[in-house]
Amino acid sequence: MYRRVSTLIALSMITACAGDDSGSSSDTVATTVTATATVTATATNSGTATNSGTDTDSMSGSNSDSNSGTDSDSSATATDTDTGTATDTDTGVSATDTDSGTDSDTGETTGGPSCGDGIVQQGEVCDDGVNDNSYDSCTPDCQAKGPHCGDGMVYEGAELCDDGNDIDNDACSNACGADQCAEIMVVLEPLTPNIMMVLDKSGSMVVNKWDHDQDANTPEITRWNSLYGTVDDILTNFQDKLNFGVTLFPSTAATQTYNAQACVVNANPEVAVAANNKNAILAAIPAAMSTSIYGGTPASSGMVTALNHLKSLDPKYPRAVLLVTDGAANCDPDANSNTERFEVYDQGLHTVVQDAWNNDAIPTYVVGIDISKQNTGNQQDGNPNNIVPYDKLNELAVDGGKPQGGADKFYATKNQIELQAALDLIAEDALSCIVDLEEPPVFPQNTKILIDGMLVPPVDDCAVESGWVYTDDLYSGIELCGDWCGTLKMTGELDVEYYCKPG
Repeated sequence: MYRRVSTLIALSMITACAGDDSGSSSDTVATTVTATATVTATATNSGTATNSGTDTDSMSGSNSDSNSGTDSDSSATATDTDTGTATDTDTGVSATDTDSGTDSDTGETTGGPSCGDGIVQQGEVCDDGVNDNSYDSCTPDCQAKGPHCGDGMVYEGAELCDDGNDIDNDACSNACGADQCAEIMVVLEPLTPNIMMVLDKSGSMVVNKWDHDQDANTPEITRWNSLYGTVDDILTNFQDKLNFGVTLFPSTAATQTYNAQACVVNANPEVAVAANNKNAILAAIPAAMSTSIYGGTPASSGMVTALNHLKSLDPKYPRAVLLVTDGAANCDPDANSNTERFEVYDQGLHTVVQDAWNNDAIPTYVVGIDISKQNTGNQQDGNPNNIVPYDKLNELAVDGGKPQGGADKFYATKNQIELQAALDLIAEDALSCIVDLEEPPVFPQNTKILIDGMLVPPVDDCAVESGWVYTDDLYSGIELCGDWCGTLKMTGELDVEYYCKPG
Protein backbone atom coordinates (compact mmCIF):
# COMPACT_ATOMS: atom_id res chain seq x y z
CA MET A 1 0.00 0.00 0.00
CA TYR A 2 1.35 3.34 -0.97
CA ARG A 3 0.52 6.78 0.48
CA ARG A 4 1.81 10.30 -0.36
CA VAL A 5 1.72 12.79 2.52
CA SER A 6 2.18 16.63 2.38
CA THR A 7 2.59 18.48 5.69
CA LEU A 8 2.88 22.22 6.48
CA ILE A 9 4.48 22.98 9.83
CA ALA A 10 4.35 26.46 11.42
CA LEU A 11 6.42 27.06 14.49
CA SER A 12 6.18 30.16 16.67
CA MET A 13 8.62 30.27 19.50
CA ILE A 14 9.37 32.89 22.08
CA THR A 15 12.32 32.06 24.23
CA ALA A 16 13.40 33.96 27.30
CA CYS A 17 16.96 33.07 26.75
CA ALA A 18 19.09 31.61 24.10
CA GLY A 19 18.96 27.86 23.73
CA ASP A 20 18.55 25.03 21.23
CA ASP A 21 16.48 21.90 21.32
CA SER A 22 19.41 19.73 22.22
CA GLY A 23 20.15 21.60 25.48
CA SER A 24 23.12 23.72 24.34
CA SER A 25 23.01 27.38 23.10
CA SER A 26 25.39 30.06 21.92
CA ASP A 27 22.78 32.89 21.75
CA THR A 28 23.42 35.70 24.34
CA VAL A 29 20.32 37.76 23.76
CA ALA A 30 16.62 37.18 23.82
CA THR A 31 15.53 36.25 20.40
CA THR A 32 12.24 35.97 18.59
CA VAL A 33 12.34 33.07 16.21
CA THR A 34 9.82 32.39 13.52
CA ALA A 35 10.45 29.21 11.56
CA THR A 36 8.45 28.01 8.65
CA ALA A 37 9.15 24.54 7.26
CA THR A 38 7.53 22.87 4.31
CA VAL A 39 8.04 19.12 4.43
CA THR A 40 7.15 16.70 1.65
CA ALA A 41 7.29 13.04 2.65
CA THR A 42 6.80 9.86 0.69
CA ALA A 43 6.08 6.81 2.88
CA THR A 44 5.72 3.13 2.03
CA ASN A 45 4.13 0.43 4.22
CA SER A 46 7.43 -1.25 4.85
CA GLY A 47 10.08 1.21 3.74
CA THR A 48 12.01 4.33 4.78
CA ALA A 49 10.85 7.79 3.77
CA THR A 50 13.14 10.84 3.52
CA ASN A 51 11.61 14.28 4.06
CA SER A 52 13.54 17.29 2.83
CA GLY A 53 12.73 21.01 2.98
CA THR A 54 13.97 24.51 3.76
CA ASP A 55 13.56 26.23 7.13
CA THR A 56 13.74 30.03 7.27
CA ASP A 57 14.32 31.48 10.77
CA SER A 58 14.21 35.15 11.70
CA MET A 59 16.43 35.37 14.77
CA SER A 60 19.66 36.62 16.19
CA GLY A 61 22.60 34.49 16.82
CA SER A 62 23.61 31.03 15.93
CA ASN A 63 21.21 28.28 16.58
CA SER A 64 21.78 24.60 16.33
CA ASP A 65 18.40 22.90 16.50
CA SER A 66 17.73 19.18 16.74
CA ASN A 67 14.14 18.04 16.88
CA SER A 68 12.96 14.51 17.51
CA GLY A 69 9.47 13.35 16.95
CA THR A 70 7.37 10.30 16.33
CA ASP A 71 4.75 10.13 13.62
CA SER A 72 2.52 7.09 13.75
CA ASP A 73 0.84 5.37 10.74
CA SER A 74 -1.57 2.51 11.43
CA SER A 75 -0.46 0.60 8.37
CA ALA A 76 3.29 1.19 8.34
CA THR A 77 6.27 2.64 10.19
CA ALA A 78 8.51 5.08 8.31
CA THR A 79 11.71 6.78 9.36
CA ASP A 80 11.80 10.42 8.34
CA THR A 81 14.93 12.51 8.20
CA ASP A 82 14.29 16.21 7.74
CA THR A 83 17.33 18.19 6.69
CA GLY A 84 17.25 21.91 6.02
CA THR A 85 19.23 25.12 6.25
CA ALA A 86 17.89 28.09 8.22
CA THR A 87 19.15 31.63 7.60
CA ASP A 88 19.02 34.15 10.47
CA THR A 89 18.22 37.53 8.96
CA ASP A 90 19.22 39.34 12.16
CA THR A 91 22.89 38.45 12.09
CA GLY A 92 23.31 36.63 8.84
CA VAL A 93 24.37 33.52 10.65
CA SER A 94 23.33 30.26 9.09
CA ALA A 95 21.91 27.56 11.33
CA THR A 96 21.48 23.97 10.42
CA ASP A 97 18.21 22.34 11.56
CA THR A 98 18.14 18.57 11.54
CA ASP A 99 14.99 16.65 12.49
CA SER A 100 15.23 12.93 12.77
CA GLY A 101 12.84 10.39 14.08
CA THR A 102 10.32 7.70 13.36
CA ASP A 103 7.25 8.95 11.58
CA SER A 104 3.95 7.19 12.38
CA ASP A 105 0.63 8.36 11.12
CA THR A 106 -2.38 7.39 13.21
CA GLY A 107 -4.84 7.99 10.41
CA GLU A 108 -6.33 5.14 8.31
CA THR A 109 -5.62 4.78 4.62
CA THR A 110 -8.62 4.36 2.37
CA GLY A 111 -9.16 3.86 -1.32
CA GLY A 112 -5.90 1.97 -2.00
CA PRO A 113 -5.21 -1.69 -2.87
CA SER A 114 -5.74 -4.33 -0.13
CA CYS A 115 -5.66 -8.09 0.63
CA GLY A 116 -8.63 -9.66 -1.14
CA ASP A 117 -8.64 -7.47 -4.22
CA GLY A 118 -7.11 -10.24 -6.32
CA ILE A 119 -3.88 -8.33 -6.98
CA VAL A 120 -0.62 -9.39 -5.37
CA GLN A 121 0.90 -6.21 -3.93
CA GLN A 122 4.15 -5.58 -2.14
CA GLY A 123 3.90 -7.21 1.26
CA GLU A 124 1.58 -10.03 0.01
CA VAL A 125 2.64 -13.57 -0.85
CA CYS A 126 -0.56 -14.25 -2.78
CA ASP A 127 -4.05 -12.84 -3.38
CA ASP A 128 -6.64 -14.70 -5.47
CA GLY A 129 -9.60 -12.62 -4.35
CA VAL A 130 -11.06 -15.55 -2.38
CA ASN A 131 -8.31 -16.35 0.11
CA ASP A 132 -10.19 -19.10 1.96
CA ASN A 133 -7.18 -21.40 2.42
CA SER A 134 -8.79 -24.07 0.18
CA TYR A 135 -6.79 -26.14 -2.30
CA ASP A 136 -4.78 -23.91 -4.62
CA SER A 137 -6.07 -20.78 -2.86
CA CYS A 138 -4.47 -18.26 -0.46
CA THR A 139 -4.70 -17.70 3.29
CA PRO A 140 -7.09 -14.95 4.49
CA ASP A 141 -4.18 -12.61 5.35
CA CYS A 142 -2.52 -13.01 1.94
CA GLN A 143 0.69 -14.09 3.67
CA ALA A 144 0.84 -17.74 2.56
CA LYS A 145 -0.50 -20.13 -0.09
CA GLY A 146 -3.06 -22.74 0.93
CA PRO A 147 -2.66 -26.43 0.12
CA HIS A 148 -1.20 -26.72 -3.35
CA CYS A 149 0.70 -28.96 -5.71
CA GLY A 150 4.35 -28.83 -4.74
CA ASP A 151 4.00 -28.50 -0.97
CA GLY A 152 4.91 -32.14 -0.41
CA MET A 153 1.48 -33.18 0.90
CA VAL A 154 -0.93 -35.36 -1.11
CA TYR A 155 -4.48 -34.01 -1.02
CA GLU A 156 -7.04 -36.72 -1.74
CA GLY A 157 -9.41 -35.81 -4.51
CA ALA A 158 -7.03 -33.24 -5.99
CA GLU A 159 -3.66 -34.98 -6.27
CA LEU A 160 -2.28 -38.43 -6.95
CA CYS A 161 1.19 -37.56 -5.67
CA ASP A 162 3.23 -34.64 -4.40
CA ASP A 163 7.01 -34.93 -4.09
CA GLY A 164 7.53 -31.27 -3.21
CA ASN A 165 9.86 -30.52 -6.09
CA ASP A 166 9.56 -28.79 -9.46
CA ILE A 167 10.98 -31.61 -11.55
CA ASP A 168 8.33 -32.50 -14.12
CA ASN A 169 9.76 -35.74 -15.49
CA ASP A 170 10.29 -37.63 -12.25
CA ALA A 171 7.86 -40.02 -10.56
CA CYS A 172 5.43 -37.19 -9.79
CA SER A 173 4.70 -34.54 -12.40
CA ASN A 174 4.37 -30.84 -11.67
CA ALA A 175 0.61 -31.30 -11.97
CA CYS A 176 0.75 -33.76 -9.05
CA GLY A 177 -0.83 -36.47 -11.20
CA ALA A 178 -3.81 -34.44 -12.38
CA ASP A 179 -2.44 -34.60 -15.91
CA GLN A 180 -3.06 -38.36 -15.96
CA CYS A 181 -6.78 -37.99 -16.52
CA ALA A 182 -9.16 -35.92 -18.57
CA GLU A 183 -12.42 -34.26 -17.64
CA ILE A 184 -14.96 -36.36 -19.51
CA MET A 185 -18.59 -37.45 -19.51
CA VAL A 186 -19.60 -40.88 -20.81
CA VAL A 187 -22.96 -42.57 -21.34
CA LEU A 188 -22.94 -46.13 -20.02
CA GLU A 189 -25.36 -49.03 -19.92
CA PRO A 190 -25.72 -51.57 -17.12
CA LEU A 191 -23.97 -54.90 -17.34
CA THR A 192 -26.04 -57.64 -18.97
CA PRO A 193 -26.86 -60.35 -16.40
CA ASN A 194 -26.43 -64.06 -17.14
CA ILE A 195 -29.60 -66.03 -16.38
CA MET A 196 -29.95 -69.80 -16.36
CA MET A 197 -33.50 -71.06 -16.75
CA VAL A 198 -33.89 -74.40 -14.94
CA LEU A 199 -37.13 -75.89 -16.26
CA ASP A 200 -39.15 -78.80 -14.91
CA LYS A 201 -39.63 -81.33 -17.72
CA SER A 202 -41.12 -84.08 -15.57
CA GLY A 203 -44.01 -86.27 -16.73
CA SER A 204 -46.50 -84.30 -14.61
CA MET A 205 -46.00 -81.27 -16.88
CA VAL A 206 -48.00 -83.01 -19.65
CA VAL A 207 -50.13 -85.37 -17.58
CA ASN A 208 -51.70 -82.38 -15.83
CA LYS A 209 -53.64 -79.66 -17.64
CA TRP A 210 -55.06 -76.35 -16.41
CA ASP A 211 -57.32 -73.47 -17.35
CA HIS A 212 -54.47 -71.42 -18.76
CA ASP A 213 -56.52 -68.35 -19.77
CA GLN A 214 -59.22 -68.39 -17.07
CA ASP A 215 -61.84 -68.91 -19.73
CA ALA A 216 -64.14 -71.90 -19.23
CA ASN A 217 -65.12 -71.80 -22.87
CA THR A 218 -61.61 -72.63 -24.12
CA PRO A 219 -59.99 -76.05 -23.72
CA GLU A 220 -57.38 -76.59 -21.04
CA ILE A 221 -53.81 -77.08 -22.13
CA THR A 222 -50.81 -78.81 -20.59
CA ARG A 223 -48.60 -77.04 -18.12
CA TRP A 224 -45.68 -77.56 -20.47
CA ASN A 225 -47.55 -75.84 -23.27
CA SER A 226 -47.99 -72.78 -21.05
CA LEU A 227 -44.38 -72.86 -19.89
CA TYR A 228 -43.12 -73.00 -23.46
CA GLY A 229 -45.28 -69.99 -24.40
CA THR A 230 -44.08 -67.88 -21.48
CA VAL A 231 -40.44 -68.77 -22.12
CA ASP A 232 -40.92 -67.71 -25.73
CA ASP A 233 -42.33 -64.34 -24.61
CA ILE A 234 -39.56 -63.71 -22.07
CA LEU A 235 -36.88 -64.45 -24.61
CA THR A 236 -38.57 -62.16 -27.12
CA ASN A 237 -38.94 -59.25 -24.70
CA PHE A 238 -35.69 -59.47 -22.74
CA GLN A 239 -33.02 -61.21 -24.80
CA ASP A 240 -31.41 -57.85 -25.61
CA LYS A 241 -31.17 -57.04 -21.89
CA LEU A 242 -30.51 -60.49 -20.39
CA ASN A 243 -28.28 -63.34 -21.53
CA PHE A 244 -30.18 -66.62 -21.19
CA GLY A 245 -29.29 -70.30 -21.07
CA VAL A 246 -31.39 -73.35 -20.21
CA THR A 247 -31.11 -76.60 -18.27
CA LEU A 248 -33.86 -79.23 -18.23
CA PHE A 249 -34.60 -81.54 -15.33
CA PRO A 250 -34.77 -84.33 -16.24
CA SER A 251 -33.14 -84.27 -19.66
CA THR A 252 -34.93 -85.37 -22.82
CA ALA A 253 -33.21 -88.74 -22.36
CA ALA A 254 -35.23 -89.53 -19.22
CA THR A 255 -37.71 -92.40 -19.28
CA GLN A 256 -41.04 -93.03 -17.61
CA THR A 257 -39.59 -95.74 -15.36
CA TYR A 258 -39.37 -96.25 -11.63
CA ASN A 259 -35.58 -96.18 -11.54
CA ALA A 260 -32.62 -93.84 -11.90
CA GLN A 261 -33.21 -93.49 -15.64
CA ALA A 262 -36.17 -91.26 -14.81
CA CYS A 263 -33.78 -88.86 -13.07
CA VAL A 264 -31.20 -88.25 -15.79
CA VAL A 265 -29.81 -84.71 -16.01
CA ASN A 266 -27.11 -83.57 -18.41
CA ALA A 267 -23.80 -82.51 -16.91
CA ASN A 268 -23.84 -79.41 -19.11
CA PRO A 269 -26.77 -77.11 -19.86
CA GLU A 270 -28.89 -77.83 -22.93
CA VAL A 271 -27.95 -74.31 -24.02
CA ALA A 272 -25.14 -72.30 -22.47
CA VAL A 273 -25.71 -68.68 -21.52
CA ALA A 274 -25.24 -66.28 -24.41
CA ALA A 275 -26.68 -63.14 -25.93
CA ASN A 276 -29.67 -63.32 -28.30
CA ASN A 277 -30.23 -66.98 -27.47
CA LYS A 278 -33.95 -67.23 -28.16
CA ASN A 279 -33.85 -69.50 -31.20
CA ALA A 280 -31.25 -71.84 -29.71
CA ILE A 281 -33.25 -72.30 -26.51
CA LEU A 282 -36.61 -72.88 -28.18
CA ALA A 283 -35.00 -75.46 -30.44
CA ALA A 284 -33.42 -77.32 -27.51
CA ILE A 285 -36.52 -77.81 -25.36
CA PRO A 286 -39.60 -79.93 -26.19
CA ALA A 287 -42.14 -78.20 -28.43
CA ALA A 288 -45.20 -76.56 -26.93
CA MET A 289 -47.58 -79.32 -28.00
CA SER A 290 -45.23 -82.18 -27.12
CA THR A 291 -46.59 -85.04 -25.03
CA SER A 292 -43.37 -87.09 -25.06
CA ILE A 293 -42.19 -85.69 -21.77
CA TYR A 294 -41.15 -88.16 -19.06
CA GLY A 295 -39.32 -88.55 -15.78
CA GLY A 296 -39.20 -87.51 -12.14
CA THR A 297 -38.27 -84.15 -10.58
CA PRO A 298 -34.47 -84.09 -10.14
CA ALA A 299 -34.40 -80.39 -9.27
CA SER A 300 -31.16 -80.51 -7.24
CA SER A 301 -29.23 -82.13 -10.12
CA GLY A 302 -30.63 -79.55 -12.54
CA MET A 303 -29.53 -76.76 -10.19
CA VAL A 304 -26.03 -78.21 -9.90
CA THR A 305 -25.62 -78.25 -13.68
CA ALA A 306 -26.90 -74.69 -14.02
CA LEU A 307 -24.80 -73.33 -11.16
CA ASN A 308 -21.61 -74.99 -12.32
CA HIS A 309 -22.05 -73.25 -15.64
CA LEU A 310 -22.80 -69.85 -14.07
CA LYS A 311 -19.78 -70.12 -11.79
CA SER A 312 -17.58 -70.62 -14.83
CA LEU A 313 -18.61 -67.20 -16.17
CA ASP A 314 -17.09 -63.84 -15.34
CA PRO A 315 -18.41 -62.96 -11.85
CA LYS A 316 -18.33 -59.27 -12.79
CA TYR A 317 -21.61 -59.87 -14.59
CA PRO A 318 -24.64 -60.50 -12.37
CA ARG A 319 -25.76 -64.15 -12.33
CA ALA A 320 -29.08 -65.71 -11.37
CA VAL A 321 -31.20 -68.85 -11.72
CA LEU A 322 -34.86 -68.96 -12.74
CA LEU A 323 -36.26 -72.25 -11.41
CA VAL A 324 -39.72 -73.28 -12.63
CA THR A 325 -41.39 -76.45 -11.31
CA ASP A 326 -44.81 -77.98 -10.82
CA GLY A 327 -44.03 -80.24 -7.88
CA ALA A 328 -41.78 -81.33 -5.04
CA ALA A 329 -38.21 -82.40 -5.66
CA ASN A 330 -37.23 -86.06 -5.64
CA CYS A 331 -34.53 -88.07 -7.44
CA ASP A 332 -31.97 -87.50 -4.69
CA PRO A 333 -28.64 -88.43 -6.37
CA ASP A 334 -27.50 -90.06 -3.11
CA ALA A 335 -30.60 -92.24 -2.72
CA ASN A 336 -29.93 -95.90 -1.87
CA SER A 337 -33.12 -97.33 -3.35
CA ASN A 338 -35.83 -96.46 -5.83
CA THR A 339 -38.28 -95.97 -2.98
CA GLU A 340 -35.97 -93.48 -1.37
CA ARG A 341 -35.31 -91.91 -4.77
CA PHE A 342 -38.97 -91.17 -5.54
CA GLU A 343 -40.91 -91.24 -2.28
CA VAL A 344 -38.60 -89.08 -0.17
CA TYR A 345 -38.30 -85.33 -0.61
CA ASP A 346 -34.83 -84.24 -1.77
CA GLN A 347 -33.82 -81.80 0.94
CA GLY A 348 -30.44 -81.46 -0.71
CA LEU A 349 -32.05 -79.03 -3.16
CA HIS A 350 -32.20 -76.44 -0.38
CA THR A 351 -28.52 -76.87 0.42
CA VAL A 352 -27.53 -76.34 -3.22
CA VAL A 353 -29.67 -73.22 -3.57
CA GLN A 354 -28.63 -71.74 -0.24
CA ASP A 355 -24.92 -72.28 -0.87
CA ALA A 356 -25.18 -70.58 -4.25
CA TRP A 357 -26.68 -67.52 -2.63
CA ASN A 358 -24.50 -67.38 0.48
CA ASN A 359 -21.18 -68.32 -1.09
CA ASP A 360 -21.42 -67.07 -4.67
CA ALA A 361 -24.10 -64.36 -4.52
CA ILE A 362 -26.12 -66.25 -7.15
CA PRO A 363 -29.82 -65.92 -6.30
CA THR A 364 -32.56 -68.34 -7.31
CA TYR A 365 -36.01 -67.11 -8.30
CA VAL A 366 -38.54 -69.87 -7.54
CA VAL A 367 -41.71 -70.18 -9.65
CA GLY A 368 -44.38 -72.75 -8.86
CA ILE A 369 -46.96 -74.01 -11.36
CA ASP A 370 -50.25 -74.93 -9.68
CA ILE A 371 -48.56 -76.02 -6.44
CA SER A 372 -50.66 -77.94 -3.92
CA LYS A 373 -51.11 -76.75 -0.36
CA GLN A 374 -52.20 -80.22 0.78
CA ASN A 375 -50.09 -82.80 2.54
CA THR A 376 -49.04 -85.49 0.11
CA GLY A 377 -49.80 -88.34 2.52
CA ASN A 378 -48.00 -91.65 2.47
CA GLN A 379 -48.36 -93.69 -0.66
CA GLN A 380 -46.06 -95.09 -3.31
CA ASP A 381 -46.92 -92.91 -6.29
CA GLY A 382 -43.56 -91.49 -7.35
CA ASN A 383 -44.08 -88.30 -5.34
CA PRO A 384 -42.42 -87.40 -2.00
CA ASN A 385 -44.49 -88.44 1.00
CA ASN A 386 -45.70 -86.46 4.02
CA ILE A 387 -44.83 -82.96 2.84
CA VAL A 388 -46.73 -79.86 1.77
CA PRO A 389 -45.28 -78.84 -1.62
CA TYR A 390 -46.34 -75.21 -1.12
CA ASP A 391 -44.40 -75.00 2.17
CA LYS A 392 -41.31 -76.53 0.62
CA LEU A 393 -41.23 -74.01 -2.21
CA ASN A 394 -41.75 -71.16 0.24
CA GLU A 395 -38.69 -72.35 2.13
CA LEU A 396 -36.73 -72.72 -1.09
CA ALA A 397 -37.52 -69.15 -2.17
CA VAL A 398 -36.13 -67.84 1.09
CA ASP A 399 -33.02 -70.01 0.74
CA GLY A 400 -32.49 -68.64 -2.75
CA GLY A 401 -32.30 -65.03 -1.61
CA LYS A 402 -35.19 -63.72 -3.72
CA PRO A 403 -38.37 -64.29 -1.73
CA GLN A 404 -41.47 -62.23 -2.33
CA GLY A 405 -43.14 -60.29 0.42
CA GLY A 406 -46.36 -61.67 1.90
CA ALA A 407 -47.48 -65.26 2.36
CA ASP A 408 -46.29 -66.47 -1.05
CA LYS A 409 -42.52 -66.35 -0.86
CA PHE A 410 -42.21 -68.07 -4.23
CA TYR A 411 -44.12 -67.00 -7.34
CA ALA A 412 -47.24 -69.15 -6.98
CA THR A 413 -49.14 -69.29 -10.31
CA LYS A 414 -52.50 -70.88 -11.09
CA ASN A 415 -52.68 -70.21 -14.85
CA GLN A 416 -50.62 -69.04 -17.79
CA ILE A 417 -51.58 -65.40 -17.25
CA GLU A 418 -50.08 -65.49 -13.77
CA LEU A 419 -47.10 -67.48 -15.01
CA GLN A 420 -46.38 -64.86 -17.65
CA ALA A 421 -46.71 -62.05 -15.11
CA ALA A 422 -44.35 -63.84 -12.74
CA LEU A 423 -41.66 -64.33 -15.37
CA ASP A 424 -42.00 -60.70 -16.46
CA LEU A 425 -41.51 -59.51 -12.88
CA ILE A 426 -38.49 -61.75 -12.42
CA ALA A 427 -36.91 -60.62 -15.67
CA GLU A 428 -37.34 -56.98 -14.69
CA ASP A 429 -35.95 -57.61 -11.22
CA ALA A 430 -32.97 -59.46 -12.67
CA LEU A 431 -32.00 -56.49 -14.84
CA SER A 432 -28.70 -55.16 -13.65
CA CYS A 433 -28.08 -51.93 -11.77
CA ILE A 434 -24.33 -52.38 -12.06
CA VAL A 435 -22.36 -50.31 -14.55
CA ASP A 436 -18.83 -51.26 -15.48
CA LEU A 437 -16.25 -48.46 -15.64
CA GLU A 438 -13.76 -49.20 -18.40
CA GLU A 439 -11.18 -46.96 -16.73
CA PRO A 440 -11.33 -46.40 -12.95
CA PRO A 441 -11.55 -42.68 -12.13
CA VAL A 442 -8.27 -41.02 -11.16
CA PHE A 443 -10.07 -38.97 -8.51
CA PRO A 444 -12.95 -41.25 -7.43
CA GLN A 445 -14.29 -38.76 -4.88
CA ASN A 446 -15.17 -36.34 -7.68
CA THR A 447 -17.23 -38.71 -9.86
CA LYS A 448 -20.83 -37.65 -10.55
CA ILE A 449 -23.69 -39.90 -11.70
CA LEU A 450 -26.72 -38.55 -13.54
CA ILE A 451 -29.86 -40.17 -14.96
CA ASP A 452 -31.95 -38.06 -17.32
CA GLY A 453 -30.09 -35.01 -16.03
CA MET A 454 -30.90 -35.79 -12.40
CA LEU A 455 -27.95 -36.03 -10.01
CA VAL A 456 -27.79 -39.36 -8.17
CA PRO A 457 -26.36 -39.01 -4.65
CA PRO A 458 -23.50 -41.21 -3.46
CA VAL A 459 -24.43 -43.38 -0.45
CA ASP A 460 -22.68 -45.68 2.00
CA ASP A 461 -25.01 -48.70 2.14
CA CYS A 462 -26.75 -49.86 -1.03
CA ALA A 463 -28.94 -52.26 0.96
CA VAL A 464 -30.83 -49.51 2.78
CA GLU A 465 -30.21 -46.26 0.84
CA SER A 466 -31.14 -44.87 -2.56
CA GLY A 467 -28.21 -43.57 -4.59
CA TRP A 468 -25.02 -45.13 -5.89
CA VAL A 469 -21.89 -46.86 -4.59
CA TYR A 470 -18.67 -48.18 -6.06
CA THR A 471 -18.79 -51.95 -6.50
CA ASP A 472 -15.31 -52.49 -5.05
CA ASP A 473 -12.25 -50.79 -3.61
CA LEU A 474 -10.68 -50.61 -7.07
CA TYR A 475 -13.51 -48.36 -8.34
CA SER A 476 -14.05 -50.70 -11.28
CA GLY A 477 -17.82 -50.19 -11.37
CA ILE A 478 -20.79 -48.50 -9.77
CA GLU A 479 -24.10 -49.86 -8.55
CA LEU A 480 -27.38 -47.97 -8.39
CA CYS A 481 -29.35 -48.55 -5.20
CA GLY A 482 -32.98 -48.38 -4.12
CA ASP A 483 -35.30 -46.18 -6.17
CA TRP A 484 -32.44 -45.14 -8.45
CA CYS A 485 -31.95 -48.76 -9.46
CA GLY A 486 -35.56 -48.83 -10.63
CA THR A 487 -35.03 -45.61 -12.54
CA LEU A 488 -31.98 -47.04 -14.29
CA LYS A 489 -33.93 -50.14 -15.32
CA MET A 490 -36.49 -47.91 -16.99
CA THR A 491 -34.01 -45.63 -18.76
CA GLY A 492 -31.40 -48.28 -19.55
CA GLU A 493 -28.47 -45.86 -19.32
CA LEU A 494 -26.81 -43.22 -17.18
CA ASP A 495 -24.21 -40.45 -17.47
CA VAL A 496 -20.92 -40.69 -15.61
CA GLU A 497 -18.86 -37.52 -15.21
CA TYR A 498 -15.22 -37.83 -14.23
CA TYR A 499 -13.68 -34.67 -12.78
CA CYS A 500 -10.00 -33.86 -12.33
CA LYS A 501 -8.96 -30.75 -10.45
CA PRO A 502 -5.54 -29.59 -11.66
CA GLY A 503 -2.85 -29.08 -9.06
